Amino acid sequence: MQLVLNELNVTNSSSPVIYVVSADKCFITTTKTENTLSVTGSFSADGDTNTDAVIYSKDDIVLNGTGTLTISSAAGNGISGKDDVKITGGTYTITSKLDGIEANDSIAIYDGNISIQSSKDGLHSEDSDDDTVGYIYIKNGTINITAASDAVQGTTLTQIDGGTLTLKGSEGIESTYVRINDGTISIAASDDGINATIKSNSYGTPTVEFNGGSTTIVMGQGDTDAVDSNGNIYVNGGTINITATVSSFDYDGTAEYNGGTIIINGNQVDSIPQSMMGGGMRGAGGMNGQNGMDGQNGMNRRGFRNFS
Repeated sequence: MQLVLNELNVTNSSSPVIYVVSADKCFITTTKTENTLSVTGSFSADGDTNTDAVIYSKDDIVLNGTGTLTISSAAGNGISGKDDVKITGGTYTITSKLDGIEANDSIAIYDGNISIQSSKDGLHSEDSDDDTVGYIYIKNGTINITAASDAVQGTTLTQIDGGTLTLKGSEGIESTYVRINDGTISIAASDDGINATIKSNSYGTPTVEFNGGSTTIVMGQGDTDAVDSNGNIYVNGGTINITATVSSFDYDGTAEYNGGTIIINGNQVDSIPQSMMGGGMRGAGGMNGQNGMDGQNGMNRRGFRNFS
């Protein structure tokens, strides 16, 4: 099914403006016009379904087009998909009390101009009944997120292959595995800039992996970490520019520096430092590749999902 929005302006009080009950796949396409969808109050349940978004879909949805779609959700999410949510084009401005875009299985962004102002998470992918799904993939586009909690949160894998991302929140990116292959990423955070933590017991060791792109992280005051992994950190390429008063890197497993450029508070370093004693002291303790020069091959052997 395809819904074509052409100067559509709808305000509801307690139910989704677009509600996909059953469809193999639904395309929501904007023409070269401005469209506005709003829900001003708390959402009412539809039988056993607790609808909670301006666009709510029980199946896969794809958003595309050449126009502008403005979404306002006073009490819930902007967009919720119980399966996959994909964006392949268009301009989106989302203001939400809860998550800006939320999906059970995955969120995939291939292009578009997306701005999110959220009182919870900006992008959130999670299925509380299945921790093998819930990944986020970004290929291209311009994404600006300001969130009270996490700008981007995935359960299993969050992978960035391109695009321009400006992320502000308590945490910039959180997932079990965070892989940055390309793109221009700017993060301003008050807790962790990038956080790999156990959100999926089935996915493997929490890991942050840099293979390319340009990542800039500016941390707030306090007990904060720019890159925090409850497991491992691999820097194989790209540029990482960190401004942090306390801790630039913190990891519980191993760290491998196999390539790329790391700048910490204006100084280029040749190893990954380790935060100690809760980030209060930093020692040299980083790995310089001596214990694992096959960083990328090692990642392939780990067998995690790759996107192309």
